[in-house]
Amino acid sequence: MHPLQIRLSNSDVRLAVPPRLSAITTYVLLEQETWFEKELSFLGRCLKPGMTAIDVGANFGVYALPMARLVGPRGRVIAYEPGLEARSLLQQSREINSAANLEIVGLALSDSEREGRLVAGSSSELSALGDVGDGEMVNITTLDIESAKNRWGSPDFIKIDAEGEEERIVAGGREFFGRNSPLVMFEIKAEGAIHAGLLTSFQDIGYRIFRLLVGAPILVPVEPGVAIDPFELNLFAAKPDRAKLLQDAGHLVDQVSTWEPSSYAISNGLSLLRRQAFARAFGRTLEDADRIDPDYAKALAAFAAWRTESLPARSRCAALFFAYRTLAALCNVSPTTARYSTFARLAWEGGWRGESVVALRQMAAYMQQNPFRPTEPCWPANPRFDEIPMADDPARWFATAVLEQLERAQSFSTFFSGASPWLGWLCEQPAVSLEMHRRRTLLEASKGMNPIVPSCLRKAASDHLNVRIWRSGKVPGARVEP
Repeated sequence: MHPLQIRLSNSDVRLAVPPRLSAITTYVLLEQETWFEKELSFLGRCLKPGMTAIDVGANFGVYALPMARLVGPRGRVIAYEPGLEARSLLQQSREINSAANLEIVGLALSDSEREGRLVAGSSSELSALGDVGDGEMVNITTLDIESAKNRWGSPDFIKIDAEGEEERIVAGGREFFGRNSPLVMFEIKAEGAIHAGLLTSFQDIGYRIFRLLVGAPILVPVEPGVAIDPFELNLFAAKPDRAKLLQDAGHLVDQVSTWEPSSYAISNGLSLLRRQAFARAFGRTLEDADRIDPDYAKALAAFAAWRTESLPARSRCAALFFAYRTLAALCNVSPTTARYSTFARLAWEGGWRGESVVALRQMAAYMQQNPFRPTEPCWPANPRFDEIPMADDPARWFATAVLEQLERAQSFSTFFSGASPWLGWLCEQPAVSLEMHRRRTLLEASKGMNPIVPSCLRKAASDHLNVRIWRSGKVPGARVEP
């Protein structure tokens, strides 16, 4: 069968992927129209025309093709992919996107030059170097050897995603990393556990570790002694000179400072809420800060400052962390549904995804017996609902926002989590996103239920870019009515 060509929502790129739902990339891109990692959206901030980027573990090119588009004809992307199927499809994607600046190298990287086995995973994204299991023989090299042989200049960015091989890749590139100063994005999980040795490897060669926020393209330091969020998959490493370039561009904060809301900030926090499409449902409670718990008003002010793009990144991040601490304390001492909603939202945007999911689950359970009433102002847990009025049914609006956000946040994809108890209900709601309908259809198709593609997925929409695949019957395991 011919590969599917799926368009990504965050770049004008189409990827050739296997025509089967057992392939993680195929399933996820049909489901979300982008990759599930937040870091993909950051590329447009850190990569500029003329730059050089290296992709170690390129697979089908979810990162490599957008990077090639961003660095442009004067730039260069070098993609390492040892797997035969993935490399073949990556080459097809290069032709589809006319990415002449993408160089594809069929080698694996590690800490020495040798021959080895690429052991096949359940999907090619999970294939890894090893000694036992079915797979294919591959040639292995190092960053130091490749850099010397090809006389690279100084790369600006390198992504390392090699299913547990990352620490050995760094060991095989000590000269490369010592001589150059790229921004490094690396996978931090190895078999579900934090790869602590990898953090030490980078720190030992002069790199500082950062994580990416969700609500804005800003890197913040990984705090010593603070547990890494369980949903965090990738971190960034940068030497001081690269960090300063990013900081000067407003995309990195080297430390999070303290922040306290002024009376103006509190007023501005309510003013921002009043401008949202849903605000009318809260009535007069948004008119005066004296109507609101003082600590909650401060948290709302801090979240408003975080969302003010004209403020310096340092001020925005300081306000975000203040809002997080304040609302976490409030939700422990005097919780309300509204406060949980605002906390779930800012925890999501600040990269505290695990805590956001806990708050969302608590709201989901509480709402079953206690429908939401707009007696206290709040931000919807789901950012998409900022633009959706509550209309005459605030309880339904709130429940849809919470459950759709929980559906997205609780796992990286339904490929891993399966069906949730509320997905069917969500697909009956008028305000739900088309992604929820894609999720339900893909789940049924992957289980061999041969579902009919619903009519809403056969119509073009701004959040449904691959309508041609859906209405032409090319979604594996799904059918289109005559």
